[in-house]
Amino acid sequence: MAGRASTVSVVVCISLAAVAACDPYMLPGRTRPAPAPVAEAPPAAPPAAVPGEEARPPDLAEQVKALEARLQNLETQLKVLQEGRYPPGTAPGTRPGAKTPLAAATPPSPPPPGAAKPGVEDKTFGEGMRLYQAKKYAAAREKFHAYLRSQPQGSRAAEARFYLADSFYQEKKYREAGVEFNKVLTQHPRSPLAPAAMLRQALCYHHQNQKANYQSTLKKLVQKYPQSPEGKEAQKWLKEGR
Repeated sequence: MAGRASTVSVVVCISLAAVAACDPYMLPGRTRPAPAPVAEAPPAAPPAAVPGEEARPPDLAEQVKALEARLQNLETQLKVLQEGRYPPGTAPGTRPGAKTPLAAATPPSPPPPGAAKPGVEDKTFGEGMRLYQAKKYAAAREKFHAYLRSQPQGSRAAEARFYLADSFYQEKKYREAGVEFNKVLTQHPRSPLAPAAMLRQALCYHHQNQKANYQSTLKKLVQKYPQSPEGKEAQKWLKEGR
């Protein structure tokens, strides 16, 4: 019996050793520990931007604001083009309030045609104006002289005399120009071109370094035509000491 018991004990020991090799917590007195908590995976990062992908379009309110600004700018430009003029004392391409050089003063546009019926004289005047605008000043003077010889008191006489004078001025012949501008003032004192002629006469004195005559002519312009754009310009020049 003792030998059989020894055999059984050996078998039991071998069996327990096999169990312990497979899972040691199945042995008597061994407790399986609680499973460790499983760590949660971090959230996935947002997908990276694809190179070349377009950026988010601007907000609708920003687009509307930009369009309104462009529209206002276009309306301002259109208004200037439709009116065909600039603020008094402002030459094209200069900001309002900026000082305009004396040499930059430009003659006014020709006034509307008179009530006289078109004829040979009006054609002569028209040819003179076309030559003047083409900067062919000598040829233009011939046409203006021809008109004035045939129509010294014609409906375009003041204009012909003014642009005849200004053709000299454009060629920097200031003495001859001053003489002709003075004829506009003495022969056509009530012409709409008279204030412009007096301002041009003052500039002729300025270019000839005749400061006293220049200033006295500006003062005369302010006194005689105070409400004209040229009178207001002359007043500004005198105030600024130009």
